Amino acid sequence: MSRVVVLGGTGEMGAAVSGVLRGRGHDVVAASRSTGVDATTGAGLDDVLAGADTVVDCLNLVTLSRRRAVSFFGGAATRVAGAAHRAGVGHVVCLSIVNVSDLGVRRATGYYAGKAAQEEAYGAGPVPLTLARTTAWFSLAETFLSQIRLGPVAVVPSMRLQPVHPAAAAAFLANAVEAGPSIAPGPDVRQLAGPEEHDAAAMARAVASARHPGVKVLRLPVPVAGLRDGLLPHGDLQVDGRRFADWLMEP
Repeated sequence: MSRVVVLGGTGEMGAAVSGVLRGRGHDVVAASRSTGVDATTGAGLDDVLAGADTVVDCLNLVTLSRRRAVSFFGGAATRVAGAAHRAGVGHVVCLSIVNVSDLGVRRATGYYAGKAAQEEAYGAGPVPLTLARTTAWFSLAETFLSQIRLGPVAVVPSMRLQPVHPAAAAAFLANAVEAGPSIAPGPDVRQLAGPEEHDAAAMARAVASARHPGVKVLRLPVPVAGLRDGLLPHGDLQVDGRRFADWLMEP
């Protein structure tokens, strides 16, 4: 059994990962601002990481602003890496996104630029690092419905995705924790995707039909290739077989 600190531990993925790790017998601390730990300022980091074997970064900020995303993700990672080194933590597992290193995608979206800054900040630190990159989760379709709203109309970009079940992503992160740091130099990069390609607007429309019947989805064509097709995974990756249609039917 190891002691694992999950940053962003009360968020969607942080809470899910914490639950999986506890179920496997680990001593888990779910850290967040509500527990007195703020990675954006460094408050509480030294105390919460004392005695930890692994820190899992599930911090998130939903924003379209490049400046805010880079400041949040890059700044927090720098502070966490420093605190982890001071505490003698042996392993950092960072939740990231498939294709975050693609320059076309990073130029097209501020959020990806922020996640890239996060990866770079951890990579520059001395603590052994695993980058656990997943494609978008099925639940992102819910976010699409609220991100750009005009009354009852949700405007959703027409992007190609290969989304994955959130529970698969949580188990993927827990597996990275249990695998421990790689002995090879540099970050250990792991990738996870779902089994099927989907259009983001079609996903949002399906969620609206099943769960939010008053919401209409307006498909927004995307002229930038980095966003239109650049989010589809490539290279070595694991594939979870659970389908979006089945997730829609879950309670």
